[in-house]
Amino acid sequence: MGGLVSVIIPTYQRADKLKRALDSVNAQTYRNIEIIVVDDNNPENSYRKKTELFMKKYVSALPLKYVKMLANAGGAMARNSGIKEASGAYITFLDDDDEYLPEKIEKQVEKFEQSPSEKTGMVYCQINFMDSGGRFRKMRAPMHASGNKIALEKHLVRNLAPTSGLMIKKEVLEDVGGFRDLLTGHEYELIMRILAAGYDVDYNEEPLVNMYYHMGKRITTGSRKIMGEKILFHLKKKTFPPDRYPLMKKVAYAHYMDLCRRYYFQKNTRAACLYFRKASRHDPLKIKTVIGYLGIFLDSLKRRSFLEKK
Repeated sequence: MGGLVSVIIPTYQRADKLKRALDSVNAQTYRNIEIIVVDDNNPENSYRKKTELFMKKYVSALPLKYVKMLANAGGAMARNSGIKEASGAYITFLDDDDEYLPEKIEKQVEKFEQSPSEKTGMVYCQINFMDSGGRFRKMRAPMHASGNKIALEKHLVRNLAPTSGLMIKKEVLEDVGGFRDLLTGHEYELIMRILAAGYDVDYNEEPLVNMYYHMGKRITTGSRKIMGEKILFHLKKKTFPPDRYPLMKKVAYAHYMDLCRRYYFQKNTRAACLYFRKASRHDPLKIKTVIGYLGIFLDSLKRRSFLEKK
C-alpha cells in the first residue's frame, strides 16, 4: 500500500450535496485515506447547523475529521485549514458538490510512484462535466502536459485542471505556501506557483472526477469574478518565461476572449466589444476570434435555454 492520502473537502451551504462527495471517497479502491471535511459556514447560521447534523449521522468507512471554521473565509482559506490538519504524504481536494470515480486516488498515487522524476510535485486528471441531474454532458477539453517548462507554458494559456482533479505532495504545498486568498482562480494561481518553483507535473488521461455543472454558480460572470480575472492576468505576466513574446500573445489573447465572454453574459455589450477588439489584435487573420465570438453567442443561447427550463 502506498502513502497516506488526505482528501480535503471544503463545504459551504451544501450539506445536501455532501453525502455524494463523501460516498465517492469511501468507495475508492485505494484505502490508505483520511478524509477532512472543512465546514466554512458561519457558526450561528442554519447552514452550519444542517452540516453539523449531517456529519453526526454520516458513517464513514475511512478515518474522518470534521473541522469547523470560526467564520466563513472562502474556499482557499478553508482548504489551507484542511492542509494544516492533514497527515498524508499526498493531498487531494474534492469540492462538496463533485465526486471521485472509484480509481481516482489509486491511479494518481500510481503516477507519483512510477514517475521518472524525483521533482514531480503534482498529478492532475481528466474531468467529466455532469449536469445538475447527474447526466453526462461532455469531457473537459484535453489538457495534457508533463514535466515543467512546457507544462508552465500551457498552463499560462489555459488552466491544467480544476481543484478536484489535483493531487499534490504535502511537502510541495508547504514549500509554496498553499492557496492564496484571491477573488478567483485559487487553484490556477497555486499550480502556477508550483510550476514556477521548478516542480514537475504529470497527468492521468482518463477522467477520474465527475464535476457537476450548476448554471449561474460554476461560471460566475459578476464584477467580482471579472476583477479577479484581471488580477490573475497581472500575476501571469510576472510569470512569463523571458524572451517568450509569442507565449505572451497567446496568454493575452485567451485573457481578452475570456473577459469578452464574461462581459457578454453580463449584457455589457460595450465592454464585450472592447475586449473582442483587444483579442483580435493578437489574431492576425481574425478567424479564430470570430469563431470564438460565435462560440460565446451559442453558449449564451444554451444558458438562456437552461434558465427557461428551470
